Amino acid sequence: MKQRHEIRHAFISRILAAGLAAVVCSSAGATEVHTWTDEQGVTHYSDAPRGEGESRTIEVEEIYRPGTADAYQAEDAPQAPVAASTDAETTGDSPASTAQERRERLARQRTEKREAQEELDKLCGLHRDRLERVEPARRVMYTDDSGELVRLDDDQRMAMVEESRSFLEDNCPP
Repeated sequence: MKQRHEIRHAFISRILAAGLAAVVCSSAGATEVHTWTDEQGVTHYSDAPRGEGESRTIEVEEIYRPGTADAYQAEDAPQAPVAASTDAETTGDSPASTAQERRERLARQRTEKREAQEELDKLCGLHRDRLERVEPARRVMYTDDSGELVRLDDDQRMAMVEESRSFLEDNCPP
């Protein structure tokens, strides 16, 4: 029987603690919480003082405004500049949360990184192909802007080979 009473007491205490948290978080105007212990040893919490007997008052600093994502501004903290109106404000949609903005920023960064990697892979492929064609050949021919077939001299060919090798060494995995 005593064990059952202790379990019940622990259960009630937890419920009351959760209730206190709910009262503190949901009540924007409440800056103090009153607590007292009854004859059975159960601790009670309320936003109003106990009508009879002694109750202890706990001062609660307001840190959250219910219904908003903003915390109260600390009195000694500098005021943030007011941002210009965004598309979300003009269309009536609520602005994106900080977490949503972070997810979007990370997604953009991943996309940019993937596109840059694709471009680098393409350039690596072009330089490898160029190196395979130009390096072993003694005579390298290409078509110039006017449509004429022109032969590269050895210095130009070696410069192309060195340029491709350098690019591959600096930017491309083996």
